[in-house]
Amino acid sequence: MRFAVLSDTHYISESTLYGAGEHSPRDVLRREINRKVFDDLKKRTDIDTILITGDLTDAGDLDSHREFAAILRDVQQSGKRVFVLTATHDFHFSRAWVSVHDQPVHYRKRPWETPWFDPENAVYRPLVTEEFADLPEADCVPRIKRAATPDDLWEIYRAFGRDQAFSSCDSAYSYAVKLTDTVWCLMLNNNFRDFDGNYDASPTYSPACFRWIESIVKQAKTEGAFVFACTHHPLVPPVPAYKLGGTPRNMRNPTVCHMLADIGLSLVFSGHTHFADVAFGSSDGGSVLCNVTTPSICFLPPAWRLVELEPETHRLRLRTVACEKSDAMQVEEDSLYTHFIRQFVDDQERKIGAMPHGLGKLVLGVRVKHLYPLCKAASGLTKQEYAQIADHRLFDIIMDLAINMQTGDGRYTPDTPVCKFMMGLAAVADSVIAAQPLLPIEKKLQGYTVSQIIEPMLYNNGVPDNDADFVFDRLPDARYPARDYRSRAGDAVMAVLIAAALLLSPLSPVAASLALPVMTLLKKKKIRRSPILPERY
Repeated sequence: MRFAVLSDTHYISESTLYGAGEHSPRDVLRREINRKVFDDLKKRTDIDTILITGDLTDAGDLDSHREFAAILRDVQQSGKRVFVLTATHDFHFSRAWVSVHDQPVHYRKRPWETPWFDPENAVYRPLVTEEFADLPEADCVPRIKRAATPDDLWEIYRAFGRDQAFSSCDSAYSYAVKLTDTVWCLMLNNNFRDFDGNYDASPTYSPACFRWIESIVKQAKTEGAFVFACTHHPLVPPVPAYKLGGTPRNMRNPTVCHMLADIGLSLVFSGHTHFADVAFGSSDGGSVLCNVTTPSICFLPPAWRLVELEPETHRLRLRTVACEKSDAMQVEEDSLYTHFIRQFVDDQERKIGAMPHGLGKLVLGVRVKHLYPLCKAASGLTKQEYAQIADHRLFDIIMDLAINMQTGDGRYTPDTPVCKFMMGLAAVADSVIAAQPLLPIEKKLQGYTVSQIIEPMLYNNGVPDNDADFVFDRLPDARYPARDYRSRAGDAVMAVLIAAALLLSPLSPVAASLALPVMTLLKKKKIRRSPILPERY
């Protein structure tokens, strides 16, 4: 069984782009990439099924949805089957209107988001912030468009969903389709009518939806079929760093992964992160769920997934297909991939360079040689390896790690100097965090160490994230042996703090010298009693 998986198309209608006479080149490019990708898919003879896992449009306005549905209808008429999910960028539960991109002024209130808003009789000027209080009324009018509700989307995309479904859970806007007689797919939306399922502030599935999912899985087993699922938000974080930077609303509760695994789902395709990633979660009962995350077609990395599934052997052949550049696109680089990398790095460098008081220049000027004395012993770099990277900017290395997260399969494997340096630096940070007794940093890191956060950003130690051939119903073996990076820097920091306490504290030298060690011991005892454990990813 072969099919394509796309995600996060973030389509923008023509009226949204050109309605005010001005438009962003990035939005124009996004629109052109969508057109090119779907034109190419129409021509492919090796694919007859396309799954799209949400964030179809950028602002959730009706114009963009109707225009995007017309594109899908054209693809469908070429002989392809298309099935879609809608997600957080696509709908609004109660908003009557949505604002389009950046507003000309800033507002104290946003009344156009309420269902009873009447744009014909609205007065905008009193709503603007003090900065724009002197602007005339005409300059204060925002660009707004009619928003789509979940019910609107359930109707607009019915030809690419429930009309082809053999079962649906209308309250959760989810449905099940038979790709073949023996391969079924659950398309699981994350918006629902019965809000009882909205526990832990997470847009998870409602109780009714969970019961429906379980019934479909049981039916599939009875009829000898294999069933997998598509959802927008990943059930397993691509890397710990993403989980720390995201929110529970966008990462789901980890319980959802374990519950679906125990129900019998072993394979899920998702989007949302714009990352290329293959990750695994396991439940207390030992059930394994593989989560394949698909990047966006119009962000870094601009790509989609070509999937070949063998349900009998639980084997998955996965290929990441890069979106191709067309002559019409205003892109100077040779490929969209290099264009988005340059754009990403330039944006971050510009933000850091704009920091006040010369901080930007200072941060951008930090090089490996400036930090190496801190982690010389922990990193284990040879003189030759250190010489290779001594003049590398730390900013460039961090940008590489961020790009590794998004594109998958990082190139800094354990034998590379950059990996040794960064893991040594992480070991120093872990040592300091473990020694200091005052700040609950471990809780902020949700039980992860800095080393556990940094390592997956350097290289991928599991199934390849892009081109892979693997069995998805069991946890993969590590490709690289683990190396232990350790540092005693925390003890040195504590010694300095104790010395400072002896010199500066108004208390007696004995009390001052005992204060920090006692607090450290208490902290370690507390950690032993109630450890913060990371999830099984």
